[in-house]
Amino acid sequence: MTRLFGTTRALRGWSLANLIANSGIILTGGIVRVTGSGLGCSQWPKCSPDSYVTLPANGLHGAIEFGNRLLTFVLIIVAVGTIIAAWRTRENGTRVPRVRMLSQLVMVGIVLQAVVGGITVWVRLSPYLVAVHLLLSAALVSICTWNLALARRRTSTVAGTLPVTLTRVAYALTWVAVYLGTLVTGSGPHAGDLSSPRTGLDLETIAKVHAVSVWLLVAVTIYLVVTLRSHQSYALLGVLLLQGAVGYVQYFTGLPRGLIIVHLLGVCLVMIAATDLALSVRRPTEARSTASTPDLANA
Repeated sequence: MTRLFGTTRALRGWSLANLIANSGIILTGGIVRVTGSGLGCSQWPKCSPDSYVTLPANGLHGAIEFGNRLLTFVLIIVAVGTIIAAWRTRENGTRVPRVRMLSQLVMVGIVLQAVVGGITVWVRLSPYLVAVHLLLSAALVSICTWNLALARRRTSTVAGTLPVTLTRVAYALTWVAVYLGTLVTGSGPHAGDLSSPRTGLDLETIAKVHAVSVWLLVAVTIYLVVTLRSHQSYALLGVLLLQGAVGYVQYFTGLPRGLIIVHLLGVCLVMIAATDLALSVRRPTEARSTASTPDLANA
């Protein structure tokens, strides 16, 4: 038990598994949407009025949607493992309270996410609630990234006030871009089910607004690359350029289903990279131990 939960290495492993699992559920959710399986299970928490599990009558769509629901239990198992590891692990004879807090927050987020998913089914995949569903997953990916950085005892680098501020601006712009991306999705052809409503927004207009937000983020990131020359800034710029390329190919080829999954993978990578960049630097005036990663909320 000690080797599985009570060592720093175990905590890092569980924290990494937590990040992978919460990123993976975004991809499987995308598969549900592009295959039109969002209402393959028409009820929640039951799959159908008479069964908690999918039945042959529900067909492939039911199997896909029910399979995605089952993955929630995998997330719960990994989250519980991370919580246990966080409570049992000690660093230099002391426990790591912030890791404990974040690991418990992920658990709460997973439960909340399941409830939001159920309500989304009840309202027949309202595009705005589907957007909330994705944004919650993105938040969990960001929290898991933060938790992993703490578990790894990542050090932050002292930088000037402007570059540090701009890493926070880049993080905020990432959220703006992801939110606008959900509006693009809610206005596009892949609703998750043929009967599901759309936002009614003009797809071309909202896609262009989304693109502007991404280019603003790219511009800020280029400045940070020139100023910081850090691995984190290079990583964010790299994934942004790849994500942008996929987005433009999607736009000009009519949103093919396969590229939507690739684009969702890009969302995970951009969120991880933006969070990691914001955690990597601190202001000279911040009295922080170089052995700990800065808190986004207080930076």
